[in-house]
Amino acid sequence: MQERSERTRTRLVEAAAELFDRYGYAETSLGAISRAAGVTKGALYFHFASKRELAVAVQESGCRLLEDTVLALGRGGQPALQSLIDTTHALAAWASADPVVRASFRVGRERAGGEHPVLDFHLVCVAATGRLLVRAAAEGALRRGVAEDAARALVAAVVAGVEAAAWSGAPYPELAAQLGKTWALVLRAVAEEHAARGLRTTAPAVRRPAPVAG
Repeated sequence: MQERSERTRTRLVEAAAELFDRYGYAETSLGAISRAAGVTKGALYFHFASKRELAVAVQESGCRLLEDTVLALGRGGQPALQSLIDTTHALAAWASADPVVRASFRVGRERAGGEHPVLDFHLVCVAATGRLLVRAAAEGALRRGVAEDAARALVAAVVAGVEAAAWSGAPYPELAAQLGKTWALVLRAVAEEHAARGLRTTAPAVRRPAPVAG
């Protein structure tokens, strides 16, 4: 029973992500989500009391994916700057093709001005990359004279650029190539020469773990 309930919840989150990504938060109805998930309206309300709760669940799914990826990169023992680069490449891949991440970005953007505070996936991404930058600073990887807050603002701009380029419809290979060139410039601006030496600015061969929508 528990397993079936979890499967239903997962289907609802995945269906909501597909429709939020395609039509936006305001234009997606709970009825459309229940039909896309193949469940009754009653089953939907058993799991989610409102569309807002579903929107939060979609973004939470994207956040778990991001967190799992950052943790996996950290376990690899690579420098924090490399993990930071790889995380932005993962975001680029997801923003190009993953409905959960695309919907997470879109819902956060569309609901940011709402009356009630909601989870904002974009801000979560900025915070996650900012923490990696702090780790890089602790490793002595940032160039002397570079203010950490200025470096964080630059990395936040990289994240925003990835989101904007993906939303404009840029094909992933083009987006990945642009991101690699951007990182080559950013590293020259903020990283110590010894820290930048040997870092890969292109996307890693494996960009993400399996998605979990529950």
